[in-house]
Amino acid sequence: HKLEPVDPSLLAKLHLVQGHTMGTHWQVRWVHESHLPADVARIQAVVEGVLDRIIDQMSTWKEDSVLSQFNRAPAGTVQELPFDFCTVLQASVTLASLSGGAFNPLAGGLVNLWGFGPAPRYTDPGFLPPGADEISQALRFTDWSALCLKSAACKVTQAGGFALDFSAIAKGYVVDCVAEALLASGLQHVMVEVGGEFRGHGFRPGGLPWWVDLEPPPASGHKQDFPLNRLALHGVAVATSGDYRRHYHHQDQIYSHTIDPRNGRPIEHRLASVSVIHASCMWADGWATALNVL
Repeated sequence: HKLEPVDPSLLAKLHLVQGHTMGTHWQVRWVHESHLPADVARIQAVVEGVLDRIIDQMSTWKEDSVLSQFNRAPAGTVQELPFDFCTVLQASVTLASLSGGAFNPLAGGLVNLWGFGPAPRYTDPGFLPPGADEISQALRFTDWSALCLKSAACKVTQAGGFALDFSAIAKGYVVDCVAEALLASGLQHVMVEVGGEFRGHGFRPGGLPWWVDLEPPPASGHKQDFPLNRLALHGVAVATSGDYRRHYHHQDQIYSHTIDPRNGRPIEHRLASVSVIHASCMWADGWATALNVL
């Protein structure tokens, strides 16, 4: 869309804070336009506060997260959900419906089965990919339509054996939450990244937009190098789903970390990556995974 005119301040300076979360890195770049020193500690605290809040709710690696508690709950348990969790679960169910199950928030059992969850890991000594019977058993617990999500009350029912996994959408949601918290704190020009998912607002010093280059997949196995794709993130987000970073080999077979929830197996097509541009990084993240599976 059309970029609004901007008068860059002569005082404008670019600042950066960064760290690690959710098994990956994060960074926030913003423009400080005042003659007063930038309050870097305040910005860091805002970001880390959002990250901690989402991890406490949605982490599959944290035993006492809301998600882990739901996954361990006995059949028939009705769990009241915090706002963030409810928002992501509602979006995930919508994506599951629109994608015909190519995106499925109940793929947690399958993710764990193939060694991409907390335990067991594909890097563990002696780990073996699952057999047909194990896959068939795990598929019994992937019926997302049976979640009985009561959106008005933000409650969800554990039917028994359900394993939620928000890995394919939570990073995008975190990006949105961080960006919106920083905008609400008074920043106007900011770019947020979490694990390769981006959202930008405003401009860099000098009036240029936040330029982001989509990482090209490695050329190995393809006829030629991929062209460089450069985006101007001005009020939009971008997320990418690819199979060239997280995978493992077993008996000359490559297993991608992206699982097709419809058949319970890692994707096997030749598509290297999918990038989606959207106003919301959560939706870009979720759709990138769904389209990659499809």
